[in-house]
Amino acid sequence: MLQPTGIPGASTDVLSRFPEQLRPTLQLIQKPPSNDVAVVLVQYVAAFVHPDFVCNLAMMDSLPSEAKVASLAFFEFCLNKGLTNEDRRALLAFIQPHIVATLRGPVPH
Repeated sequence: MLQPTGIPGASTDVLSRFPEQLRPTLQLIQKPPSNDVAVVLVQYVAAFVHPDFVCNLAMMDSLPSEAKVASLAFFEFCLNKGLTNEDRRALLAFIQPHIVATLRGPVPH
């Protein structure tokens, strides 16, 4: 199985508070500039942390292998260990600026 690698330009300081298995997906979301991969992964993560969001899993098929491996690790963590309410709040706070950006708002800094 491929192992996700670090993403240049992603802030590891911000991501260090999240479990290691979640970080590759979050790194891909954070990678500047926001791209189609990030848009799909924002929807994916949002669906885990907020009941008002859904993700069409068919969109995952078009992702590059690195993003598929990262999203699978994210899913396995959520399935096997689960997210606490604190985890959900932290993830939602992390992706909120990216949600705004995907709705054609200002790009997060």
